[in-house]
Amino acid sequence: MRPLITTVVSSLFALLLLASPLHAAKVEQVWKLDGHEKPSPDFFAESIQRLADLPGFQCHFDQLMVFSDGGGQNFSGEVALLKPKRFRWSYEKPYDQLYVGDGSVIWHYEPDLMQAERLSDLEQVDPAVMQLLDGRVSVKDVEVMSQEFDSELQIRRYQVRIRDSADVWLGFNKLGDLVAIERMDLLGNSNRMRLSECSYVAPSANLFSFTPPEGVDVLDLRSANRE
Repeated sequence: MRPLITTVVSSLFALLLLASPLHAAKVEQVWKLDGHEKPSPDFFAESIQRLADLPGFQCHFDQLMVFSDGGGQNFSGEVALLKPKRFRWSYEKPYDQLYVGDGSVIWHYEPDLMQAERLSDLEQVDPAVMQLLDGRVSVKDVEVMSQEFDSELQIRRYQVRIRDSADVWLGFNKLGDLVAIERMDLLGNSNRMRLSECSYVAPSANLFSFTPPEGVDVLDLRSANRE
């Protein structure tokens, strides 16, 4: 397994996001929908509830990891979720890589290495934002710390705390769609993701199953207390 991409995916599931630096965003106190409208006072709660009500969705993602030493790495691919607790992260760049969770087992597959790993501990790759995305977090579980309007991206951004997790920034467009997620880890590395080309029709359940191709080396990394 590549150490970098493993760190990226772990951070990814701990958040997702934003392709432009925080300091580049111009913060305003109005929500420019048509030049003068402001958002509903319940805009955030309505947007979170919309996520909770969706049976599933599929989006393209563009991800930027910015490291505390000044380096960075871009990633892109497709993400699909189907409630409850099923997800599929398919990385296309910088190389093919796949994470599939069927609700109980997580597969990590790297075709160029001919290697697949089987995981069972969902907490390894299933923190607060993933719980939010797949409907296990409700509005009452999310505390809004601050909010701002990003005039460059035309989104409203909320700094939130989901249950007892670290703070994360969630960005919504004027329709209430989640389009940006950003989180910084304890080492000062920033994980920024943008979601686009989203379909809010529930994906087929077949998308969340995986069988290792013939000849692939399978590593069972499930916890010792597995059934």
